[in-house]
Amino acid sequence: MSKNKKSNKEIKELYKNFFNIGQVGLLDKFEFSQEKVVRAQGCFIFTESGEKILDLTSGFGTQNLGYNHPDIIQERIDFVSKLNIPFSRLFFNESIALLSEKMASILPANLNYSFFCNSGAEANEGALKLAYKYHNGNRQLLIHNENSFHGKLIATSQITDSPEVYFDFQPTLNSKCIDVTDIDLLEKTINDNPKNIYAVILEPFSASLAKPIDYEKLLLISDICKKEDIILIFDEVYSGFYRTSNLFYFMNEKNLCPDIITYSKSFGGGIASISGYTVDSKVYKEAYGSQKDALLHSSTYSNYVEEDKIALKTLEIFSDSKLIKQIHKTQEYLNSKIKDLIKLDNVTSLSGDGSHWGIGFEKVNLLNTDKLLKILPLEITKDPRFVEKLYVSAIINELYTKYKILSYAGFNKDIKLFISPPLIIENSDIDYFVDAFENVLDKQPLILIINFVKNYLLRIFNKD
Repeated sequence: MSKNKKSNKEIKELYKNFFNIGQVGLLDKFEFSQEKVVRAQGCFIFTESGEKILDLTSGFGTQNLGYNHPDIIQERIDFVSKLNIPFSRLFFNESIALLSEKMASILPANLNYSFFCNSGAEANEGALKLAYKYHNGNRQLLIHNENSFHGKLIATSQITDSPEVYFDFQPTLNSKCIDVTDIDLLEKTINDNPKNIYAVILEPFSASLAKPIDYEKLLLISDICKKEDIILIFDEVYSGFYRTSNLFYFMNEKNLCPDIITYSKSFGGGIASISGYTVDSKVYKEAYGSQKDALLHSSTYSNYVEEDKIALKTLEIFSDSKLIKQIHKTQEYLNSKIKDLIKLDNVTSLSGDGSHWGIGFEKVNLLNTDKLLKILPLEITKDPRFVEKLYVSAIINELYTKYKILSYAGFNKDIKLFISPPLIIENSDIDYFVDAFENVLDKQPLILIINFVKNYLLRIFNKD
């Protein structure tokens, strides 16, 4: 092996010593972590050993168009080859102007002013700053929805109601977590804090739960916020760019529009690190409309021209009516197939929309749990939901080991297996997953778990 080429084993050692030791421990439990990935195309990932993997994670929402879309790749090549200036604060740039105009043209109502940054979490923090500035600091309370995910930065982690990523940092925001869809509770919270709530932030479609908020509820929330001059922020970082049927989930309801929308993931066509938030004209001008306030939110690599051009190309691809028609046909087929899975033993719930679905399972009672606990790492077994997590993890591992299908789990409020394929997936690949999933669930939960644990232990002993 050449000096510059590392084996998968060598890469993991570098992770342990210099990057993230805990991540190695988490990934090493699964068979797919033993493979070295060499390339990806469309819905598939290819390994050094020659395996072809069907990716039903879409790179956690980044690959709506599939891996390495040729037009996106060409846009990157063209930009670099022409020695373009990547970013500057001292010149007007056409790409930034055109991308802003494009977002205004495809979004409804008065959502006209955009800011582009690097990640969904940064977009959400930017939106919060703007909402706070709109009220000039005269309102101090932020409302966020329960079971939400908005990022892992200091501020966004504080409003991320997920036990899997929660750490009790010293609060930087005065925030309150409630069930925003409980309209009576929302109104009571507002009445208890008169003229003190500056924003409500929520996910119209929760990726971590694979569950949408009913449109009637969203309309009521919107009406209440408008009445009280509270900025309504929709986080569509994951659910955007046709993942949930329309460009954004909220746009499936024509009468619905937030004051600010945040987005990322597939905005960058699968290769660009770019996010954004687009703001109602009135709100933006009140907050940042003056020269004095124009630079209150910026970062070095925000509005990076190369990424802006790729985002523009991505939006151009999504403007193809034939593509959108095909996406909707594929989603209809996927939805019909997924909904049939409720008939399977051990499947208790299905939730989702478009191309993102969560599958819930019966709680598994293991007769020999005590013996199993003794041979597993103590850190894992302290989790009260560890058997449920173990079962879902075993299903994920079996799907990969036997069928080379990549899926993932969510351990938020509910423990679910998630199916979130690229929007370009073929019906035949959907059929392949459904058949494989049915075959896996034909096996007894205990058998799946024993195989999962056994293979994990064998890998540990072989290392030693």
